Amino acid sequence: MAHAELDRLQACLNFALDTLRKEMDNSQLPPLSQQSSVEHPLDDSTKYLPSTGLFEARRLSLACLGELKNLIQSPLDKCMEERFAVYGVACTDTLIKTGIIDYLSDAPNPSQGVPAAELASKFELDSQKLVPILRCCAASGWVRETRDSSFALNRCSRTFIEGNAGRKLNFSMPGFMSMIETIPHWVAESDWKLSRSPEQTAFQIAFNTPLLAFSWIVENPDVLVPIADHLQVFGDMSTPSIVADYPWEQLQTPVIVDCGGGEGGLISSILDAHPSFRAIVQDMENVVPLTTSIMEERRPRDIENGAIKVEAHDFFQPQPRIGNEYSFILRHIMHDWPDKEAAMILGNVARALGPKSKILIVDMVAVPNVDSAATTSVKSLMPSGGTKGPDYTIPSHFGSASKIVSGSSVHMLTVINGCERSLREWEKLVKGCGLRITNVYPLRAHTSIIECALDTRALL
Repeated sequence: MAHAELDRLQACLNFALDTLRKEMDNSQLPPLSQQSSVEHPLDDSTKYLPSTGLFEARRLSLACLGELKNLIQSPLDKCMEERFAVYGVACTDTLIKTGIIDYLSDAPNPSQGVPAAELASKFELDSQKLVPILRCCAASGWVRETRDSSFALNRCSRTFIEGNAGRKLNFSMPGFMSMIETIPHWVAESDWKLSRSPEQTAFQIAFNTPLLAFSWIVENPDVLVPIADHLQVFGDMSTPSIVADYPWEQLQTPVIVDCGGGEGGLISSILDAHPSFRAIVQDMENVVPLTTSIMEERRPRDIENGAIKVEAHDFFQPQPRIGNEYSFILRHIMHDWPDKEAAMILGNVARALGPKSKILIVDMVAVPNVDSAATTSVKSLMPSGGTKGPDYTIPSHFGSASKIVSGSSVHMLTVINGCERSLREWEKLVKGCGLRITNVYPLRAHTSIIECALDTRALL
């Protein structure tokens, strides 16, 4: 009896894992182990950039595993698992907020773990509540149950330790779950179900506010700093690839303007690798003092000689930096806004461009799953010489490996009626602003760089 789809997925997974192993060896990386008490270099994409082959092999492996699970798991089990997934989020939040994660990180013997009774006594908790929570985390791969009701951190959970990237990235603001629960009503029943306004979303319904999400956050200082930290890590995850995978030497403008550049981390990394550029970090007036102090501390010479400037600018207003001297970065800006507002932002920058200027949009590119052949990635892993690989059947959007893209799109939709756009949608938006896409650079991250320039053809 032929099991064609199962056989293809098994062959694809074997191929992906073999390539992963080879690429790790070529990069002189240690073997992966969940039992390890130290982080692996691959665990923090803000610090380590894998080879292209390793990035693609890992993505293909995750896609295969997801398709295998979809193929063999009972739909009823899948339904139950999806319903219960929200509890996994609450359980990891509990371990962080109680201090259990940090306590386990200091355990004298990580291989033995810490009894739940000891954790309950230390943090004045009920062990009968704690054990199911810890086991839920163990089932999700965040902790290990070393023996009955004793638990230890594994390699992955070390990202949640105080000071590490995952701790900041994991932040969920109060009311987040209520906003998620509001989605079906907002989409199908509310008076706003056909509205694309950023002020008429599930966010306003759940938080009972007329304020735009960003305005509400600014007015609630308890969530402002944690959200800023979360967004900083989210951006930093793509920084090494942005620096390495875009041909910066081809830019013909001496100054790079980072619009909405926050604390200036991306510009700093670009200047470290390409010190011939000068840079301007633009952000809202209330952000400028913090960014200025950070730059003065980290790059005092650049501030003194004018290589870096920090200035206030609202990207809904005309861009003041005009002409051939400037190229512009918009990282994780456009997905925050519906098409009308996104066109206003992009149009303001477009009107400032000179013939040599570029706009670099750093954002996710959503891939419609219109076929079942992620051939580009598979071919990139094949040895040179025309070797023909097996007939793989992997979704063009990489299935489970694209959940961050699809999840981010629903999140931006829910909060502000934004979205992650497909290439066709990017082309439409860019063209409407008098621009054309000159290139798209896939990154070793979930984002791409969409390079745009003035569409001089439209002027003929």
